[in-house]
Amino acid sequence: MKPNIILFLLLTFYSCEMNKNISNKTPNSINIKQNISILNQIRRNPGIYIQGNNEQNAKVFIRGITSINFQKEVLFILDGLQVGNFSQLVNILDPNDIKNIQVLKNASDLNIYGFRGSGGVIIIKTR
Repeated sequence: MKPNIILFLLLTFYSCEMNKNISNKTPNSINIKQNISILNQIRRNPGIYIQGNNEQNAKVFIRGITSINFQKEVLFILDGLQVGNFSQLVNILDPNDIKNIQVLKNASDLNIYGFRGSGGVIIIKTR
């Protein structure tokens, strides 16, 4: 064998052993669970407007759905149950339990929820 190939094989084997040893010694540092707030997870979806930065006082709106007199807050559905607005959801839900967030904006999707869902609907599924 050529010396370059032998050197390559040795370095590859050594790096694999080093990674194995590191992963065995510190499993908690590699599998750190990120704690992202509910507000920031909702903010990832396009077309969302959030008024206020505090978790307790924030109001969530969908851009494009407006009224002449006032803008209607989004209705939150948590695992099939109507929760209400964001301030009611924050007290119930742990951010680490969120599996999926879906935003409904179309009139055909919102007709099931009636007037309460006329400002838009955010469906949250948990684990």
